[in-house]
Amino acid sequence: MPVTIHTQRTSRFIDPWSYIALGASGLVLLALMGSQFFYRKLVSETVSVEPEESVQLESTQLEPQLIGALRIDVRALLPSNTWVIYEIQILDQNGDVIASAMKEAWSESGTWYEDGESGSWSESDLQGGLDVQAKKNEQITVAIAVLEYGNTSGQELQQPVEFKVTVENGVVDTRYLWSGLIGSTILGLIAILATPVSGKTAIAKTIQDSDPSGRATVGGADQLVRVKINVKADETSPRQLNARLVINDSYGEQIYAHTLPMHFILGTEDTKRHQLQCFFILDPRSSYGFHVDVIPDAPVDQTKLTVRDRNRTLFPVEVVHISPSPLSDHPQDKHP
Repeated sequence: MPVTIHTQRTSRFIDPWSYIALGASGLVLLALMGSQFFYRKLVSETVSVEPEESVQLESTQLEPQLIGALRIDVRALLPSNTWVIYEIQILDQNGDVIASAMKEAWSESGTWYEDGESGSWSESDLQGGLDVQAKKNEQITVAIAVLEYGNTSGQELQQPVEFKVTVENGVVDTRYLWSGLIGSTILGLIAILATPVSGKTAIAKTIQDSDPSGRATVGGADQLVRVKINVKADETSPRQLNARLVINDSYGEQIYAHTLPMHFILGTEDTKRHQLQCFFILDPRSSYGFHVDVIPDAPVDQTKLTVRDRNRTLFPVEVVHISPSPLSDHPQDKHP
């Protein structure tokens, strides 16, 4: 059957989902970087609070904003083997509590002995905090109250407790952004790896020689066919191998034949690997035969022919479009 063959570089078969996933990662990364511009430290000081008492910090003007919240971080500065229950309070301009959080902080340490060896250990949980997002402009005051204070021996202590207090505005909880960045990046990488093997495997033929063949129903006017040739050769192989690819139609007539250089992709002391990929639009969809001859064939140990139907790409590629020639409409050109 007479055919028309033309080659064109096209991007029509690019899979957009790979780039959408990576674009989502980029947006999350921009959000992570942009969150730093909304941050503003309002208070950073150390206060001393008596048991069953509270201490108020300097008042702060709280303004609503689209991104970020007011964060109050409080760290109890405890001696070893003591504990404290404290409360973080946010007071409005009338002195009423509008938000609060309670924390039981502790610090413990000691020594251990085992099999003639010894050492020390130390554990603590001292950090408490509160996040608040304003709905209107208002003057607020942060207060720290000590509810109970004691040691691990069961004694109640009356000494003041010191706290390191930090108040920041425009704080974004980046834990979720980091999770989103990692998740979207993983999805993007999976999409990138999956795109070259998308579609259906029509032919997967591996032989311990240089001339694999196969036949399958593939193609269509808007479908991409990917032909991939992988060669494993011995140490005598030249760096440059060529592959002659022949395509026959459903009647066994040759419609395409071309010799193409293969790309050297990996070399070791004993083995050299080469690869070639070609892209076709075979119109109409029908049964096509594919035959490969690797030249030179003497050093070739193994050749694999893979044909994938309805494939997608990551980048623009050179596509060979094979379609019936107008001459094939003539009665003398038709097969019985």
